[in-house]
Amino acid sequence: MYAALARAVLDEAKGAAVAERVERLKRRHPKASRDELANRLIRSAALQCGGAGLVWSGPAAFFGSMPLGPDLGFQVAVMNRLILSLAAVYRSDASGRDRVAGIATGVGAGLAADALRRGVVALLSRALPKRPGARAVAGGLAGGALACATVFAIGNLARDYFAGRNAWVGRRRFW
Repeated sequence: MYAALARAVLDEAKGAAVAERVERLKRRHPKASRDELANRLIRSAALQCGGAGLVWSGPAAFFGSMPLGPDLGFQVAVMNRLILSLAAVYRSDASGRDRVAGIATGVGAGLAADALRRGVVALLSRALPKRPGARAVAGGLAGGALACATVFAIGNLARDYFAGRNAWVGRRRFW
């Protein structure tokens, strides 16, 4: 899984696919501003990750434990593609440093969301020990909402970074 994830995130050919996706979006919405295009990309990625979180967290809550799942790899790949797409929308070149920052952000946010989902699953299994159906529904909804909120937060942060609106992050050198 990790080798496939590394290939999906580090593959340089993805840059061409991302650029083509952004151009297709611009053709579909010719009067949309950069911010509107960025918001469409963020919503799309958030819905994709929210769906994966819903599908993975629901059954995990039903059984009462949550193994490290494929939704983490999927979420990291989607967030990386989102960050590259936002860079293309704002005509910023995704340099090596930006790519590494995007990967690190995606992995960090994905792990944080996964840890929160695990906590929710554990809490639900203690709170509703004899109601696996209710655990599954509540766990799925919570997992989907956490994954969706994570992508919205990272996407809005990346959008503001590439747009030059660095209200609370700023363009700082971290290395």
